[in-house]
Amino acid sequence: MENEIKIGKKIFIRSAGKDEYWLQDIIYDNPKVLGLGNLVPVNKEKKQSSGGRLDILLKDPEQNSMYEVEVMLGETDPSHIIRSIEYWDNEKRKYPQRQHFCVLVAESFDRRYFNVIQLMSLNIPMIAVQADLLEVGGEKILNFTKIIDIYLEPEENEEDVKVVNEATWTNDAPWVHTNAKELIEIYKEQDSKINIGFTQSYVSINIDGKKRILAA
Repeated sequence: MENEIKIGKKIFIRSAGKDEYWLQDIIYDNPKVLGLGNLVPVNKEKKQSSGGRLDILLKDPEQNSMYEVEVMLGETDPSHIIRSIEYWDNEKRKYPQRQHFCVLVAESFDRRYFNVIQLMSLNIPMIAVQADLLEVGGEKILNFTKIIDIYLEPEENEEDVKVVNEATWTNDAPWVHTNAKELIEIYKEQDSKINIGFTQSYVSINIDGKKRILAA
């Protein structure tokens, strides 16, 4: 059948006679395979001051951001995760003006370590990419899938944002509003450029553009 979809099976890279350096070379020679944008290679096996070598250093020339990539065959483990964070931190300290991303590449991510990486990604810009070597109809195909991306703060839904004004504080905390009005009258004798600011969290008195929080 012309439109027949072939079923492939996953095999491990070592069983295909390849090693970790082979996988590193593929990523370094064509960084786009990771699916992280138009990255370009910068360095490979970069020596670290703390010891060890960073597998791959990539760069996004448009964003001037760096990607510290650690590659591991088989299943990721704690040493792989720790090493990735350590090298990411080393490069981040060297070039603090740039944005840095910690990238882990492995053939498999155990559920336990998957959860650990996911939790860490809330505070560290970590990305996990799974490298799958598939055998389909006698041919071998290498595929990369991003399974954990950096955490981004969700945008506030405008419908959920509460409109706050003077009436809100008058109804919810009248004592705060009364005190603010009294202070305004006192300060006005010294400076006419004064007004009250209202937010969801606090009431402020603004004098010459400088904010002084009255209550929270």
